[in-house]
Amino acid sequence: IAKAANTFASRNESGTGPYKVADRQQGVKISFERFEDYWDTESPGNVDDIVLTPIKENATRVAALLSGDMDFIAPVPPTDLERIRKQDGVHLVEMGGTRIITFQMNQERVEAFKDKRVRQAVNYAINQEGIAQKLMKGFATPAAQMSPDGYQGHNPELTPRYDVAKAKELMKEAGYEDGFEISMMAPNNRYVNDAKIAQAVASMLARINITVDLKTLPKAQYWPEYDARAADMMMIGWHSDTEDSANFFEFLTFCPDADSGVGQYNSGNYCNPDVDKMVTEANLETDTEKRAKMLQAAEKAVYDDAGFVPLHWQNLAWGARDGVNIEPVLNVMNFPYLGDLVIDQE
Repeated sequence: IAKAANTFASRNESGTGPYKVADRQQGVKISFERFEDYWDTESPGNVDDIVLTPIKENATRVAALLSGDMDFIAPVPPTDLERIRKQDGVHLVEMGGTRIITFQMNQERVEAFKDKRVRQAVNYAINQEGIAQKLMKGFATPAAQMSPDGYQGHNPELTPRYDVAKAKELMKEAGYEDGFEISMMAPNNRYVNDAKIAQAVASMLARINITVDLKTLPKAQYWPEYDARAADMMMIGWHSDTEDSANFFEFLTFCPDADSGVGQYNSGNYCNPDVDKMVTEANLETDTEKRAKMLQAAEKAVYDDAGFVPLHWQNLAWGARDGVNIEPVLNVMNFPYLGDLVIDQE
């Protein structure tokens, strides 16, 4: 098993899905054809062939839809939502997302990040609502925790805490009034507006005298750097694989443990054994109300501890030409089930 390498699995098809790979040109396109012996004979889908074309540039992707070169695109960038809404012949499908976008503060690389007051100051310095409104054009929900509304662990008492004066006060209290320098890394083609968000966060931290050396990378180069904990602050977005709050904790905030795999994506090396215990016990609790309270308490503990920097939950948007009925095959997991896609017959 290799995470970022050219392996047998990356070069060969596998699975039992509704399509077979007909042709593949790395980084150019993949062609799929309907698998006639697919087990789900009740599928309503009527699409025989699909060509998946990666288009990295937002403007180019949107232009391809509007010109008729593409039937269906994702994601639609926030800056083009209104354009597609108003354009004849195409339609937009929007959905609240559950992927949390965060920054993690590496306590092993930066002595100051070991001080809770400094971590709190970083959180007070960042304007989540401003990022959601200005950079995301309202196409994001400002966050103060990992669990989105609707998850058992979502704690409605936790709200974003933007207050620059409070941030400066905490920095002074911790003995860092004059600030310090840090390195920051973020991807530039993984999350919606990821590089712009990182730039905004760096500017906000400058107001409390934290000088940021920011580097953004394409995701293929970013993830090996992330795994190596190569910067003092690193961005990661996370969608719970299990649609459950515990998944966030197990991967993002648990004390890192190479043997069990917990905390695998905790690049800040944050560690609070009490929180880990709460979540572990919650996973054994069968009473849903009790379990919800336990997970909400865990969210509150990490919030008070300023274990990381929550930014927002990234909303989802897809665009399609009229007649391509994408809405029934979409979901908050952002895994469109194209096997059931129906295109109106002219």
